[in-house]
Amino acid sequence: MARTGYRWAARVAGAVAGAVLVAGGTAGVSFAADTTGTGVRAETAWLPTVEINNNFAVVATTHPDTVGCNGYKVTGSGTSLGKPLSNGGTWSQVETACKATIPGKWDIKGTGTITEPNGDKLTISYSLTAPVTSDTMVYPTGTFTITGSTGNYAFARGSGQMSATVNMLDHDHVSSRLVGDIEYLG
Repeated sequence: MARTGYRWAARVAGAVAGAVLVAGGTAGVSFAADTTGTGVRAETAWLPTVEINNNFAVVATTHPDTVGCNGYKVTGSGTSLGKPLSNGGTWSQVETACKATIPGKWDIKGTGTITEPNGDKLTISYSLTAPVTSDTMVYPTGTFTITGSTGNYAFARGSGQMSATVNMLDHDHVSSRLVGDIEYLG
């Protein structure tokens, strides 16, 4: 009799766990089996609050420090789409891309500003690296930090990962992606 009750409880727990997994899986929550045998426990999955794609053109000029930097000053402008932007926006950036500061790598430091159509601005600083190769495609990766903003972003802070795709022969079609978190401290 006890075995039948135990089997029945296990079946009910399995059905409930399956229903919770199906319903909760679409809401950004994952579930893991509880090793104590008492049921299923929820584990919160990370859902980024910043997912922005930038597409832009750049102009690169030789950096004046040919020994300490041995690289370029780069300015860019284009478009931005993604969250938390309500209607997209424009992207502008200023950066230095040096080959002399980290042996064998591009050392890229810059600032970017996303301006929404209503004038609200989100400003970031970033630090990226990529191997120096003879290949024309470069894929810098690194981090960004939200450094200042205006309008709805006036008290925003946050950070995350940044990646870019650059064709050294096509400066009109550069892209970057920001994935991370934003907090409003005000």
